[in-house]
Amino acid sequence: MSDASTGSHRPELPRRVLMLGTFAMHPKGTMSARAAGIARALADRGMDVRIATVPWDNPSEAGKRYEYNGVPVFNTRTIAPQLAPLAVRELLTEAQSFQPDLVHLFKPKGFGDLAARVLRRRGVPVIVDMDDWEGDGGWNDRLPYSSIQRRLFQWQETSWPSMADGITAASRTLQQYAHDLGASPDDVLYLPNQLGTERAHQLAHSTHTPNSPYPELLRPGRQRLLLYTRFVEFSADFIVEFLRLLVEQRPDVDLVIAGRSADGTAESAIRQVTTSMSLDQRLIWLDWIDPQDLGWIARQCRVAVVPFDDSLINRSKCSVKLLELLATGIPVVASSVGENREYLYRHGGGELARPGEPWAHVGRVIELLDAAEPILERSFDATMTWDEQAEVVERFYRSRSGASLA
Repeated sequence: MSDASTGSHRPELPRRVLMLGTFAMHPKGTMSARAAGIARALADRGMDVRIATVPWDNPSEAGKRYEYNGVPVFNTRTIAPQLAPLAVRELLTEAQSFQPDLVHLFKPKGFGDLAARVLRRRGVPVIVDMDDWEGDGGWNDRLPYSSIQRRLFQWQETSWPSMADGITAASRTLQQYAHDLGASPDDVLYLPNQLGTERAHQLAHSTHTPNSPYPELLRPGRQRLLLYTRFVEFSADFIVEFLRLLVEQRPDVDLVIAGRSADGTAESAIRQVTTSMSLDQRLIWLDWIDPQDLGWIARQCRVAVVPFDDSLINRSKCSVKLLELLATGIPVVASSVGENREYLYRHGGGELARPGEPWAHVGRVIELLDAAEPILERSFDATMTWDEQAEVVERFYRSRSGASLA
């Protein structure tokens, strides 16, 4: 703070930043794509950034230390929810050793959240990142949590905005949610997902050839659409009806599905119904793919489709998969939901269709298939990278770094 006697004082930029999490680096993308992406971009600007997290969703990571894309990562040994105090103590011990100037919490949820609350009481400024609607109306309603877990997650998410030193929000929906929960406009930074520079250039300019062959993608005389997904944003019924309508108008088109659901339920439903309708031959299932292969796979397809139901979860999220597809240059048809609109408005590269309407998506796909302009000619947009946003994050850190000490 400053007054006339001391002169103006510019808040110092925090040099040591600890990013706290509640998930492993993989398979979810919050830590690998978002936290590590921001961390690497800030480290390239001279900051000392580290990640400490509880890999409850990937037990093989427990107790491991390593560098992820050049960023030091610490995983607690304790991961069981019933031993949460021990996991939190490990995070606090790591923080005590590192002595951060600022903590950036990724998701107001679970173990990392509890550790961040202790650190803030000790005087460390805490910025909270919101990249999903975690509480009631969002993932609380979707995942099989106990009633105690639901109440805890709802309290964690809703109590931070009025007390945190700052909020980073991955979507306009979450930005407004933070305001509604008590955060002032200056306390919230709209920070949609980006790609790491290396990943973006790998997708845009890759000459990589997959180690595992995909002979189905090399058959002549077929046009291919790409669906790159975990099957969480839409229903199986949508895909079945989309494929039926598409094949009626374009019998020469196959749908390539890269990815899988958590439990296989969606794929089973799609296989069963498409087989009964004699549409199963129009599907090419790739399962999980090596991320390095995505650029090559996109180049074997004409259009990518990104369907979203119009739900609170989907309006709140910011799809890295959509951004990756845009980086490859493949034309995209995406449901007009939440950040999908923002991405296509900012970066171009595709068409929007009304959510929940398979026929609208088919119409947009056919428009792109019939377009005279060759695909994959759109130049790479450098604003898709975290490097381009690092200065914005840095300024926000500087403005927030003394808030809890004032």
